[in-house]
Amino acid sequence: MTDWGTDMARYLVLMTCLVLPFLGGCAAFEQGDVPPAPHISGANTQAQAWRDEIQRDPQGDTPTFGPLEDARDAVSAAKAQPGVNDHDGQSLAQAEQALSEAEQKWHAIADQNERSNQALAGVAGDAHRAQRLAQISQYTAMRESGLDQLNQLQSQQSQMVQSTGGASVSGSDQQLVNQRVVPTMLGSLQFQEGTARLTSASRPVIGKLANLMKQHPKLGVAIFGFTDNATPPPEQLDAFINANPQLSKQNPSQSQKAMAYRQGLSDARARDIAQLLVQAGVDPDRIGARGLRDQHPIASNDTADGRAKNERAEAIMVPMSALSGGSGGN
Repeated sequence: MTDWGTDMARYLVLMTCLVLPFLGGCAAFEQGDVPPAPHISGANTQAQAWRDEIQRDPQGDTPTFGPLEDARDAVSAAKAQPGVNDHDGQSLAQAEQALSEAEQKWHAIADQNERSNQALAGVAGDAHRAQRLAQISQYTAMRESGLDQLNQLQSQQSQMVQSTGGASVSGSDQQLVNQRVVPTMLGSLQFQEGTARLTSASRPVIGKLANLMKQHPKLGVAIFGFTDNATPPPEQLDAFINANPQLSKQNPSQSQKAMAYRQGLSDARARDIAQLLVQAGVDPDRIGARGLRDQHPIASNDTADGRAKNERAEAIMVPMSALSGGSGGN
């Protein structure tokens, strides 16, 4: 099956899907104001929570403070983000300044046996501000870079169409290109909740899609898997992360775990459809598969019925030229 991380750049509809995950989900970072550091109800409870974040070094070096470590990680991630200085260097500079102030305040009290609640609050507040500003700069760069990439790929696609004159397909094939045949023409592909298993009602659609592919041998198909936005129980998320060592090493937050889980589930759903098509006789080189998490819901995630509709896969017909010359099958 074709690796769509590369091949989607060959076709406009796939190009769009390649960058859309970077364009969505950033609304929370579009506001100029940075929210204040979260507080736990009760001064004593808040103070104890901060003290629990202090980790003493067994070698006797300067103790570390959790909020400050989180801020450092966020600033490092933002600085490593391509294009961050071009798209939001101001927020990054403010994040670095806030981090510097937090570090100065921490160094002033780190080696003290007793640290006042006010002093810890000062460090935590500056650290939180640095973290949020760094996240703003990082995700702004991701979003804007995605827009730049989309514009570039659209231009490349336009040039490709002009140069080929649409000669890669013709007649009835041409009418199918860019058509979302699932669910529009052939029916829906729905999954059992939280799994990559199709519902029994969806299985006949695989046969219909395989037959359509056989009738149009010059066309390929792009399969996209989706999820709802429900967050699995913490123990299920932890099990998923622990089963993926590379993710576990990153010590992700709960929201990051949920995003990774949805990505993994949507990838699995797309691959499952691709495998079923191969079993039905479709050449794997004619298939591309990619998960898009909970992006582009077709129904409200506020109801059980809406979430069930979003647990789906879609299929778009593409010319074989969109699948050739890439990284090849796997």
